[in-house]
Amino acid sequence: MRREPPSVVAIGAVLWDVFPDGERLGGAPANFAVHAAALGARSTMVSCVGDDARGKAALEILGGRDVAIDAVQVQTHRPTGSVNVTFVDGQPAYEIVEGVAWDAITWCSELALIAQSAHALCFGTLEQREAQSCRAIRNFLDAASPDCLRVFDINFRQHYHTDEIVRESIARADVLKLNDEEVVLLRDYVGGEEDVDVFLTGILARFDLQCVILTLGEQGCRVVSEGEICQAVGKRQEVVNTVGAGDAFTAAFVMHLLDSAPMQICAEQANAVGGFVTTQDGGMPPLPAHFRVF
Repeated sequence: MRREPPSVVAIGAVLWDVFPDGERLGGAPANFAVHAAALGARSTMVSCVGDDARGKAALEILGGRDVAIDAVQVQTHRPTGSVNVTFVDGQPAYEIVEGVAWDAITWCSELALIAQSAHALCFGTLEQREAQSCRAIRNFLDAASPDCLRVFDINFRQHYHTDEIVRESIARADVLKLNDEEVVLLRDYVGGEEDVDVFLTGILARFDLQCVILTLGEQGCRVVSEGEICQAVGKRQEVVNTVGAGDAFTAAFVMHLLDSAPMQICAEQANAVGGFVTTQDGGMPPLPAHFRVF
């Protein structure tokens, strides 16, 4: 068992979800970083914000949630990221604003040092839509220790991914996490069998992954690892919203995996944390102390 809290890094978007009634800090990597810190990690955010009010507010919130922000760069020529959310007949529509600060993460020697000391790092596809951040993320992955757990939370968003990005990201990962909608899209990119378990087992072997995690909402999750397929049944919740629940799930799974827990326990605990977040308003609610791992 690890005695010291692990160093966990999230690299990618810090952004504001702009709703008609107000703004909330979000972005899958930022959500992950906050939840990892709450679960006991030495959590670090690697990103870029604008030199503006949203950027300053984002740094204040992340720092206040025990996330190290020294590696969040400040860009004077680009605004802090945002997503404009509107509603048509009650259904949300999203505009992920382009040309923002997190599209311009710059690789540097300071990031290399953080990468080399990380026990786990989490990344996705959206943040690789522009060449500069894509290059920084790949350099970060390559600079990390061979023992570092590289977690690819695929997070398909609209058209912001390509066949090359998907394949290269899986090839650099140890853990692949996706949901029941994303598994259909992934099959279009990499090919494979219609049967989900056969498909995921094939991905595991083809890309030499440690495990593949498929989340299934209130039905729980399935985890495919070498010689094992386990399922953890979800618990019906009084759902407020699902924002950030998947990121909380990922953080909990990673933390228990770093604690050398069996896959079944990782899955069950991740379900519990993700399920709790669905009962709260917002993607970064404080987590109860009993969820803490370290």
